[in-house]
Parts: sequence; C-alpha cells; structure tokens
Amino acid sequence: MTDVIVHAEAAPIVRRLSNGLTVAMERLPYLRTVAAGIWIRVGSGNETPEEAGISHFLEHLFFKGTATRTALQIVEPIERRGGQINAFTSRDYTCLYVKVLDTQVATGIEILCDMLKNSQWSDLEKERNVILEEIASAEDVPEDYAHDCFVSKTWPEHSLGRPIAGSIETVSSLGKARIQRYFEAWYRPENMIFSVAGNFDEEEVFAQLAAELEGMTGANPKQPATPPTFATGVEYVERDIAQSHVCFGFPAPAACHEERYAFDVLSSALGGGSTSRLFQRVREEQGLAYSIYAYMSSHFLSGILGFYAAVAPENLGLALELCTKEIRGIRDGDMSADELDLNREQLKGSMFMALENTFNRMSRLAKTLMYYGRVIPIDEIVAGVDAVSLADIREVAEETFRPGNASLVVLGPRTEGRPEALTL
Repeated sequence: MTDVIVHAEAAPIVRRLSNGLTVAMERLPYLRTVAAGIWIRVGSGNETPEEAGISHFLEHLFFKGTATRTALQIVEPIERRGGQINAFTSRDYTCLYVKVLDTQVATGIEILCDMLKNSQWSDLEKERNVILEEIASAEDVPEDYAHDCFVSKTWPEHSLGRPIAGSIETVSSLGKARIQRYFEAWYRPENMIFSVAGNFDEEEVFAQLAAELEGMTGANPKQPATPPTFATGVEYVERDIAQSHVCFGFPAPAACHEERYAFDVLSSALGGGSTSRLFQRVREEQGLAYSIYAYMSSHFLSGILGFYAAVAPENLGLALELCTKEIRGIRDGDMSADELDLNREQLKGSMFMALENTFNRMSRLAKTLMYYGRVIPIDEIVAGVDAVSLADIREVAEETFRPGNASLVVLGPRTEGRPEALTL
C-alpha cells in the first residue's frame, strides 16, 4: 500500500503594520518559490484628464534607480538567482512584484521596499520616450487598439475610459514635480497591501516589512466615487487593415456585486472557451474567425461584459448576426442544465489550476482585500459558482441583453452595408 502524502496548508494571515499598511501572507511549505508584491490602490481610474498615464509612468520610474541602487542593481540581484522582478498598472491598482526562490525572500522584499521608499525618478526623459513608443506600438496592434477604442467609447468622459498608458499629449506634458506630488498623494500606507505567497517564514517576513515600511506615513487618500455612464451605440474606426476587429459589450456589475458569479457563468457560456456558443457558431461551424471570445471586465465602480472577434470585412454582418442570435437564445432561456454545469466546472477548474502558481496566489490575496476588504475563502467562491441557477442566468441575461443596451466598436476598413446597430 502506498502512503498518501498530504501537504498541510494554513489559512492566509492578514496583519497590519502600526501605520496601517496591510500585510497578507499565505505560506505554502511544499513549494520552493515565493511571490511577493506591493499593491497600491491607484491606477488610471484615479487620474484627472491632465494626468492620464501618470500611474503607468510612475510604475516605470520605480525601476530607474534608488538612492543607493542603479537600474541594473535593482534587477541583477533578482535575475542572477533565477528570479523575476516586474510591475504592472491597471485601471484600479498598481503592483510591483518579485518571484524568487525561497532562499531569496529577504533580498526580494528589501529591493521592493527600496524601490518604494527611495526611488529618484531618474532618466525621466528616456523613460518618457519608452512609454511614447509603448503607446505607439499599442496602436499598431489592432486587437489592443480596438479594445482601447471600445472602452473609450463605452465610458466617455470618465477616467476608466482612458487608455492606461495615457496619450502622447498627456505623457509628453508630465513633469517630475507632478509625478512626485502624485506619488505623495496616493502611495500612503493605508492605501497599500504587501502580499506574499509561497514557502517563507511568516514572522520573519512580517518583521522585515515592519522594519522597512513602518516609517512611511500619510492618510488614506480619497477614492473616486462616481461610476461611469455606459454609452450605447455604434462607432466605426476606419483603418486600412485586412480584418475588421469587433468589440461590443453591455453594462455589467462592479467587482464586488452579488451578481458577479452569474455574470462569470454567462460570460463563460457565451465566449469562455472552445465549447462556448460563439466559438462553436462563429469559428467552428462557419469558419468566420480565428479569434473570438467573451470576457468580464470588473472594477471598483463598474463593469463591462465584453465580446471580441476579428473577421474579414465582408463577413462582419454575418458574424454579428450569429453572435446576437446566441445572445438572444440565452436571454430567452435556452440554456440547458448540462450547459450550465459545464461552465460552472470550467470556472472552478480554471481557478484551481491558477492557484498552483504562487504569483496567482499572491495576487488573489491582494485583490480580494482591495475589492472586498477580506480574503475570500476558496470554498466560498466554489459555493458561489455552484449556487448559480438557470433562473439566475436568465434573470441577468434579460436585464443585460436589452435592445439599445449595447456598445459596439469596429476597427477596420470601410465597407458597404455595414451594420448600424446590434439587433437584440
């Protein structure tokens, strides 16, 4: 008889430093790696029109050197030992993170804290040019640019609707003094979470973080409270390219809304995988697209249930007709119990597979604390997905997929007879 080895896995620990900074830790002693990240609740959704892109610009500048380290000296100690160091900015938050072997936890944490406390905002003009190139490159990728156009059209005149990297005009105008003021306004202890997952000693990590970060001060900044208005209608962005890149979507709840599980199942059923309705109808049965999918984009203030496809311009009308036919079908109640069960299992399976990665574990701790104020147990998420019923799906579909409730953007060449509305 073979012995079964069971790895004990303690519940995540959440503690706070004396200055209000939250520390979230999940020890996984059977692993050899650790992911650690500083999460700041500030992103492009917090920016004024003149500041558009400043959160992302600041993220870049953290890597350009501190009072005691050059840019190379930030990354070399991590990469020399097989680790990774990086960062990203979203509409809701910014994250600086490392992934290291368990023997290098202290080094990784010390470098992250040094970047946070002692960055000099060096090489500003060179990094500005790097970001301007990044903005230009995004416009050269039709799928990315179509999504930016779609969000801008859907949430006009709101910070959530602007590109995360900003525009050439706003990035070109950002100076060091404004970046410093922005940092001082938002990078406050109560507005930050330090999250760690993997094989490490909780007491040692907490003690190191206390020594490194308790000297930071400042009150929690005021967060924006006005949600965006969802703008419906159709917009064509003409570009001389081979395909029509289609983005369309509907209003969806904010990240912490009680209907989030039903929307996740709905998104999965329509375009979440190879068995989804749009993939089967548009790609497999008709051969009209290589890439087609649905997604949920949920934020503090609002959300979008979105769809994307890239098709030949002459097939645009037919592709949209097939998509809306499947959407109407779910709205009218034709989802079966088997289809519901398939998509619930897909969601749970994807979640459990993602949790085998320390970075995803670390991210989950920080995101649930930011959005919900607590670490949501895995069992609670599973129960939430399992509780979604056919009646729930039909209720949210009827409310969401109403005539005149959609926003559509098409990026591509001008064609004759192009649709002027989604027929729902």
